[in-house]
Amino acid sequence: MSIKQGDYLKELRVKNKLSQEKLAEKLGLSRQSISKWEQGYALPDTDNLLKLSELYGISVDTLLKCGEAEQKEAPEEENKTETDTDRTEKRTETKTEIIVIERPEFKEKKPHKNRGWFFVSYPVFAAIAYVLIGCIFGARGWITGWLVFLTIPLFYTGIIAAERRKPIIFCYPVLVTLIYLACGFFASLWHPMWIMFLTIPIFYIVCAMKKIK
Repeated sequence: MSIKQGDYLKELRVKNKLSQEKLAEKLGLSRQSISKWEQGYALPDTDNLLKLSELYGISVDTLLKCGEAEQKEAPEEENKTETDTDRTEKRTETKTEIIVIERPEFKEKKPHKNRGWFFVSYPVFAAIAYVLIGCIFGARGWITGWLVFLTIPLFYTGIIAAERRKPIIFCYPVLVTLIYLACGFFASLWHPMWIMFLTIPIFYIVCAMKKIK
């Protein structure tokens, strides 16, 4: 064992605030054995090297090479730290890009409009209109007056379709049915008004074509 190795063992002992007596006690040896190591007269055996490695928290290779292995590992740890930092920065940049892409979608969302009491109460007005028609026109009014209830889906879908500029939302089949029944009840035009039902598929084909464009 060289004097350099002995000095390194002494340096480690002093660094860990241990006297030769305390170190010998921890290793189950005599103080003279520790003294011989530090003076370079003897070398710790394999078992004692393992114990010293665990006690000082360094590898056996570092003990044998007097700390040179530890110094070589330091640059690698710095490179590793830089690599981890680079990865963190890349992840942060990726997350930032995702947020930038998603922001326009959130801007497109519009708050619900406050439409007022008439919008909410329209079905009530339709019911009142039906009662008035029945009271005014008698039996015929009660029989045909229920057509006013068909205006409820037309009212709501018409407003929403106009606001969103999407005609496909509008309940066009209900409108056709309402016109057909009104013409049939009041003018007996059951024929040829049934032809109006042929316009329903045309309406949706036109809406679909506009959406594709």
